[in-house]
Amino acid sequence: MFDKKMISALSYFSLFFAPIIIPSIFWCTNKDKEVRHHLKWALLTQTTFVAGLVVIILLYNNVPFSTNSADTTHFLALATVFIIVFLNVSIVIFNLIQGITRIVKRSEDNWARC
Repeated sequence: MFDKKMISALSYFSLFFAPIIIPSIFWCTNKDKEVRHHLKWALLTQTTFVAGLVVIILLYNNVPFSTNSADTTHFLALATVFIIVFLNVSIVIFNLIQGITRIVKRSEDNWARC
């Protein structure tokens, strides 16, 4: 149904509609070494993305944020949220670039040179 390029690209793009689920399904059903390489990276980045969202939600709901330097705990929680947001934006950009690259890349290119 899908060729190797489309499965790899779909695994990266699934961050926007079914993170972790689509790469996991493809991981269980596909045995091609090239596709599994990209599925592994998509699964890793999407797991990190979802974990970051969970941490942000937990911090936002449980810690009152303050920029007062005397409140070290609150300030560190706010700094942690900013770092995780930066990481998640980086993951989104990475997945977009990798997904587009998988679609555009010619089949005779060496896939291991990511």
